Amino acid sequence: MNQEIIWFDRYLVLSEIGRGSGSKVYLVRHQKLGVYRAVKRIFKDSDAVRKVWEATILSRLKHPRIPKIYDVEEDENAYYLIEEYIEGESLEALMLQSSFITPDFIAQIIQEVADVLDYLHHAPNGPFIYQDLKAEHILIGKDGVKLIDFGIAASLNESGNKFQNYGTPKFCPPEKISEAVVSVQTDIYSLGKLLEELIFAEGTDKSQSLMRIARKAANPDVMERYPSIQEFLADFVGHTQSEKNPDYQKHLLTKIVIAGSQPRIGTTHLAISFTVFFNCRNQKAVYQEKNPSDNMRMSIRQGGFSKEGGLYRKRNFLAMPAYGEGVAVSPPKESVQILDYGTDLLGAASEKADLMLLLFGCKEWEAEYAKTAYETVKHTSRLVLIANHGSQKQAKQYAKQFTQTVYSFPLDENPFQMTKEKEGLFERLLEKHWNCRKYPRQWGDAFIRGIGKLCSKRAL
Repeated sequence: MNQEIIWFDRYLVLSEIGRGSGSKVYLVRHQKLGVYRAVKRIFKDSDAVRKVWEATILSRLKHPRIPKIYDVEEDENAYYLIEEYIEGESLEALMLQSSFITPDFIAQIIQEVADVLDYLHHAPNGPFIYQDLKAEHILIGKDGVKLIDFGIAASLNESGNKFQNYGTPKFCPPEKISEAVVSVQTDIYSLGKLLEELIFAEGTDKSQSLMRIARKAANPDVMERYPSIQEFLADFVGHTQSEKNPDYQKHLLTKIVIAGSQPRIGTTHLAISFTVFFNCRNQKAVYQEKNPSDNMRMSIRQGGFSKEGGLYRKRNFLAMPAYGEGVAVSPPKESVQILDYGTDLLGAASEKADLMLLLFGCKEWEAEYAKTAYETVKHTSRLVLIANHGSQKQAKQYAKQFTQTVYSFPLDENPFQMTKEKEGLFERLLEKHWNCRKYPRQWGDAFIRGIGKLCSKRAL
């Protein structure tokens, strides 16, 4: 946009981030509050009243995986739905990047989507039928799944089958097309079709055992489908968590310890960078200072951090300083703990962590420190060795000496900034040493990421 546009004296229009039949979606910034919003601009036509129905639906729904609606505005040309702005990638976009589609990823996404649908089917003033479930209406952000675009959702108690002639044909059950019937089985059918798409996108035999569940959910005969989302979930979760299906077990890291062979070789720098890496991948991670340096508290005093309870945040970095005894602060549930032990090798080895990273100096005269440190912790399970400052030569020498792979941490100025070099290192490290879910990157500029393709061809 070449000129500054401000809507309703409040919202500065930053960019267009989506469009569909009769509507466009914009990223805006509230001028006084300084917060970002998504504005769906619906042009007035014969179908405008139906399209604005989305605002009525969203105002009645309170669920963490459903966007909030803040206001509805109107001018002579259009209605404006002021909604929560969500940073993330659409599932449709991630499915084009096959590395993200793993059995564990499928298990998480389907369970989170099913949880939203179950809420809709049992919400007050419901049941609400979503009617338009597909990959492009599912956003994957830092807090997991968000279901967007409620433009054709229906409340069966109020509107009956008012919206039965809309939807995406591929995901619509036969009875909706031929008999104009809408029920909770409408969403169950679409969920089965979504699961089929994810299985095909995964592309190996690992997910094929889920096809039985997908086909039952998407059975053309409504009487043969799961009667409720809850029964679908019981079958799905029971299958994916079965010991007979190890591909679907959640092997998520919960605790990583990092220590260095000597002071001032970048142990804290590595720990901060690893914490940022996880948070950029939509897996919450918390840095914890387990050494007496008090470096984190000094960094916080210098500014640039915001407080979140007992934690401190700087962009994608979340930290817990060394509070000492008598102060009880717990890291968030389901977060990865990154414990910085400095040079306390015995303390680090005693943590019984999922991974232990041991950092070596890269100069020749530091090799003796490296040898001593390695001998101290060499029997620690899941030990990962890293040479600092991008020294490939020294890493190879260490690898030969210790008969173990030694990674090279790149020369790096800013631990709070994720780079391709650091990202590549951490990806290789995790792929080899731990079978964990690959968390989607947040691609591109924050201003143009978000709610993706909110609208599409709908008429059957």
